[in-house]
Amino acid sequence: MAALALVAADVAIRAVRLRVLAPGTTLTLRQAIVINAYGDAASAVTPARAGGDPARFLGFLRAGVPGPRALAALAVETLTDWALLVAGAAVLLAVWGDTAAAGARRLAALAATPHARLLVAGVLALAVASVVLLRWYRRRLPRGFTASVADAWRAARGLGWRGVSGAGALTALSMVARTAILPVLAAGLPGLDPGAVAVGSFALLYGQLVLPTPAGAGGVELGFIGGFGTLAPPVLAELLVAWRIYTLILGAGLGALLLARAALLRRATSAPYKPNSSVNVRSQL
Repeated sequence: MAALALVAADVAIRAVRLRVLAPGTTLTLRQAIVINAYGDAASAVTPARAGGDPARFLGFLRAGVPGPRALAALAVETLTDWALLVAGAAVLLAVWGDTAAAGARRLAALAATPHARLLVAGVLALAVASVVLLRWYRRRLPRGFTASVADAWRAARGLGWRGVSGAGALTALSMVARTAILPVLAAGLPGLDPGAVAVGSFALLYGQLVLPTPAGAGGVELGFIGGFGTLAPPVLAELLVAWRIYTLILGAGLGALLLARAALLRRATSAPYKPNSSVNVRSQL
């Protein structure tokens, strides 16, 4: 329940942040949740999370947010995310640097074993395929995603320091909530250092941003095994699956359901009207 509460808190915090980044619009909290869910679903199935922002951009447009304002919100959010990621990584390394170094050495040793070489080769092949798909995908970005840079810049400047700092504070809260999911799931398991779990959670979550495969597939699993290899295999597999459910599948599943619902509604509203022929025959009789 605690992990589910953290997921719900992260969803709410990111929705509020989206509203902070889109001032002067009619964006509601519900619409912001839907927009982020679209992004989660698209990020989970596209290389290097490339589909996330275009999907959210389309969500912004459907919610009535102008293109430059939407592009500015996404750009400011990305810059804030990376700035806080660098700061968070620096803090974690300063506090648990030895733990992180030991984990990196274990991962390197694991990658050199005969059993892991096949997995490493598979990850590299998946990465190459993902890069090819990414180049293909970027040529098919939705129209309007590259809206006027000047208009987007003016919209970003209109946020002011108060809006940017508010978005930064909400981003930090979101990162804390997401990073805390793995420590909560691993609480009580023997042989795990709390510091290593915190560092590993942060690295596994946000290392996906630099991995070319969808949702960091392959690389994340290899890192998980290297970081928590002291656990018994059944316990390790259960922890990995539970963590993936809470950090990936729940959000992506919600987005997929909402996308399917929106598609069905569009099809229903755009379907041509076909009068009932039997009724027409009776009326003619």
